[in-house]
Amino acid sequence: MTPLANVTLHPEGAVLVARVEGEVDLSNVESVRATLVGAVSHDTELLVLDLTSTTYLDSTGVRLLFELAARLQNRRQQLRLVVADGALVARVVELTQLDQRVPVDRSVADALAAEGLE
Repeated sequence: MTPLANVTLHPEGAVLVARVEGEVDLSNVESVRATLVGAVSHDTELLVLDLTSTTYLDSTGVRLLFELAARLQNRRQQLRLVVADGALVARVVELTQLDQRVPVDRSVADALAAEGLE
């Protein structure tokens, strides 16, 4: 993975919180994909993808989010996105209508609470 993005994983039982920091673009999307897909086991019920520290998301990053949503749905697993109000990533999620496919929260705590986990 290039220094543009860093993925930090925090597994807690059947919940995996993954925080993506920095920029996700063509140069590192495959590494980000491999990290996220590799971290989601069959025992994972919920992936909370924290994008509050993601500063840039190009079209390959958006495609990754749609693919991840479809993959998890096919496996009967949940995905929730966390984006900061007013952030560029929040606008991208809205413009691409990803927010109509995947629940979007403003904090990890909100995402967990929405699933009855906090």
